[in-house]
Amino acid sequence: MKKNFIITEMFLIVFLFANLVAQTSMTIYNQNFATVRTNLSLSLEKGINQFSMSDIPAAIEPTSVHLAPIKKSDKIVITLQNFEYDLANTSKILDKYLDREIEIIAKNGELFTGILKSFDGENIVIQKKDLGINMVNRKEIQNINLEKMPENFYTKPTLNWELFANRKGEHQAKLSYITKKITWDAQYVAVLSSDEKSLNLASWISLDNRCGKAFKNVDLKLMAGDVHLAEEKRLYGDGMRITAEKGFAAPQVVEEEFFEYHLYTVKNRKIDINNNQQKQISLFDPTDVSSEKIFKYDCNSAGNVNVFIKFENKEKYGLGIPLPKGKIRVFKKGKENEAEFIGEDRISHTPKNEEVELKIGTAFDIKGEFKTLSSDKISRNAKREEYEIEFRNRKDENVVIEVTKRLGRNWTIEKSDEEYVQKDAFNVKFEIEIPAEQIKKFSFTVLYKY
Repeated sequence: MKKNFIITEMFLIVFLFANLVAQTSMTIYNQNFATVRTNLSLSLEKGINQFSMSDIPAAIEPTSVHLAPIKKSDKIVITLQNFEYDLANTSKILDKYLDREIEIIAKNGELFTGILKSFDGENIVIQKKDLGINMVNRKEIQNINLEKMPENFYTKPTLNWELFANRKGEHQAKLSYITKKITWDAQYVAVLSSDEKSLNLASWISLDNRCGKAFKNVDLKLMAGDVHLAEEKRLYGDGMRITAEKGFAAPQVVEEEFFEYHLYTVKNRKIDINNNQQKQISLFDPTDVSSEKIFKYDCNSAGNVNVFIKFENKEKYGLGIPLPKGKIRVFKKGKENEAEFIGEDRISHTPKNEEVELKIGTAFDIKGEFKTLSSDKISRNAKREEYEIEFRNRKDENVVIEVTKRLGRNWTIEKSDEEYVQKDAFNVKFEIEIPAEQIKKFSFTVLYKY
């Protein structure tokens, strides 16, 4: 038996692949995919060439691959492409060798030769020439020798191309493709002032790469917006490493409108993005933003009084830039000037001059209770209901609570102890002030018609 292929616990297959030129750019979308563009130097014969490209992500969209020559006089065409993703491992290789001759060398030096009949996680069974059976414990195996590697096996995802070239020689080309399982969002840190009238807001770009490939020296762009996709994209995997981008030159992120989205370009810095890694890059310098604390009570949920922080994304209030969607964590400085975490919320893509409301938590010292005092059917198509709301303010300061009630269609408030506004066709809103350490009740009556 000619033995020129050995399986230990690791194995290697070498492919012909492109010589990558150190120039890669990437645009990452916050919908769990990215477009990648990189330069290749290809040594080709005139006519049809067979070429393997293994420096690709496992999560590549193979039908998105586009290869174009940089020189206008060159012509390179992918006439056929195979995406190989059935990756080799020891069990798959042994499966290809069932009923074929193999050789096993044990750790004690003993040699076993015969026909592979079966294997599992514990033993390998081979049939000897005298038709006897050897059952070899896999823990005792040093090497497994095979005649050759089975055909069409790959150690990592590979694109096999049939390429047409119009001349012999080196061709400079631009390769682009889409890969899934890489995304980004914004992560904000806000510190509420002691008087609760302003926020110091800072932001990180948070990248999450699980696509199966590391990218080095990347010119990075980030697209904010909801691009229409034919299928929903999901996030997979666990076990990320988290790093913050470090260096003497802090990256500068420049924002611009792009189609109906916003594009953020990282300037003066090339970025490394490792596989299974989260990376944070500063989006903008910390800035002070005018803010307001508000209390809200929803009669339909009849739950707690919720606390919100509201600010306007306007230049005159200290901001006025498009804010990508992401999570905002809010802290507040205490008497000793130490910041304590008080809550977090997510924001959607927020254009400049829009309002932002962050739900921080529930009020500890303010309680609300909603009751239906009466419900009378006054005709076949009408009924009248009276409601009462009680607030108990145990704080040592006055508070104002925004109270909302969903009433549905065709309603009229016949009387109310407090002024109200109609938010929309279905909802009514009250602004109720409750003095410090006081209890306040109010009621209103609604006529419904069907």
